[in-house]
Amino acid sequence: MTSEPISREQIAEITIECLATELEISPSDIDVLDVLKGLPGADSMKLLRVVSKLERQWDSEFDDEAIFGAETVDDLITLVQKHIGEEPATS
Repeated sequence: MTSEPISREQIAEITIECLATELEISPSDIDVLDVLKGLPGADSMKLLRVVSKLERQWDSEFDDEAIFGAETVDDLITLVQKHIGEEPATS
């Protein structure tokens, strides 16, 4: 693990890349405001595989309630950000 804090943009990039790979779509087809279940090819199993990949990526285990509460790509990015210890920026 690096001591350098990871930015929200880096978390977003990795999260979107995981989604794109699992759903077999281009990362450019995914917007942070997109509803996860509305993404092309998305279903519960594929989204759970994305979460599993993200947990391995960050060596973290996400709270089940938080996972099922994530409705948009941005919600998922925020979930990852909270669980790896990087608090979301309050702008």
